[in-house]
Amino acid sequence: MAGGRSIDVTILGVGAAGEVTARLLANVPEIKVLRLADVRKQRLAEVGKKIQRDVDLVRADLGRTEDIRNACRDADIIVNATMPRYNVPVMREAVRIRANYLDLASEGSPDPKERSKVHEQLALDPEFRRIGRTAILGMGVAPGITNLLAGHSTDSLDRIDSIRIRVYGSGYAEVEGYLFAPLFSPETFLEEVLWPAPVWTGGRIKKVPPFSGEEEFPFPDPLGIGICYNVNNEEAETMPLILKKDIGFIDFKYAIAPRRKSLLENLVRLGVTSPDPIRVGNAEIAPLDVLLALLPDASSLAGRATGHTCVVVEAEGQKGGRKRSGRLWTIMEHQDAYDRMGVHATAFLTGAPPAAAVIALLAGEIGRPGVTTASGLDSEPILRHAASLGVPLFEGRIGGVRGAPMALGLGASRRGRPRTDRDTRIQGAL
Repeated sequence: MAGGRSIDVTILGVGAAGEVTARLLANVPEIKVLRLADVRKQRLAEVGKKIQRDVDLVRADLGRTEDIRNACRDADIIVNATMPRYNVPVMREAVRIRANYLDLASEGSPDPKERSKVHEQLALDPEFRRIGRTAILGMGVAPGITNLLAGHSTDSLDRIDSIRIRVYGSGYAEVEGYLFAPLFSPETFLEEVLWPAPVWTGGRIKKVPPFSGEEEFPFPDPLGIGICYNVNNEEAETMPLILKKDIGFIDFKYAIAPRRKSLLENLVRLGVTSPDPIRVGNAEIAPLDVLLALLPDASSLAGRATGHTCVVVEAEGQKGGRKRSGRLWTIMEHQDAYDRMGVHATAFLTGAPPAAAVIALLAGEIGRPGVTTASGLDSEPILRHAASLGVPLFEGRIGGVRGAPMALGLGASRRGRPRTDRDTRIQGAL
């Protein structure tokens, strides 16, 4: 991408978040070809109609190697907004065609003795270094914004005592017409909530049971107290590897309303969340498949969800022998996201960060080849682009419910890179 030449971008998956990424990147003039791929023809057509430029729409089943190759052909950047199970094969295709790669999240494991699948992706680091390309893992909101905020708040620390990540969203959201409706992939939500959760403590990963670690957490205004529980997310596994500092503790918790927790626990007790097929008449059916079929697609919930999505990162550590601490967060009301783009807040806050990272790649602000998470990058330019796209970012004291907009350098990144005219052109196009 040197020399300012136009590039091709492929976005795999145009669900709730993928739609946001596609529509934001459609306004970037350096992108010559914008290709959208999904297994659902109707969904492709719906998203394509919302974009005021020519886009290449490709039906693709990512379980088929030939479909991955067709969808990714000639791509300079691949944004993988599909299910995490496709991450590794898509990354291998990125290596084959020498493309940069981003995805939104990785996959955990129902076995408490197994590591997250993100380690299979990290193992491809030598391949991406060999071709001189960058793969950014988990570039949505959580992971994604979480990694950027953690990196931003701990960059200057000598030692990190703790990183605590708290998310308020699907666990408390009210959606018209539904008792329960996750605001992102229902399958991924259930895996995150019901699988063992990694916690970094004592210099190693410890897997703790679902719904463990209950606490009352003070979210920023206007949310108030949310009841939080440990859930399966990869930050605790990746941050110690990527940040490469002495870290005492990392955990990740969702806020889940008590009645919703009871519902989920009862579904488990009834066996409805089991992926193992049972005989129903003459058919073999997995109860989980039935449950997933009954839950709505997250992209259909725009305008029906009320409340907010919020991600908070609190970090404590030491610098020069003195204690340092702070709280960084993003928060958006679902109605605000609907007024902006006709989506809900979870979709916007998940889809905007990968668009910001692509813009940073175009501007030459991400020069690190190999496989990393956002924690391993200079967070300043990506956060700056995310803010320009409409992601609200705040900072304050730990436990505080009020704060101020994050101070993001407009003249230079934290690592001293001067802002260029090209940066200004890209932001102006959005």
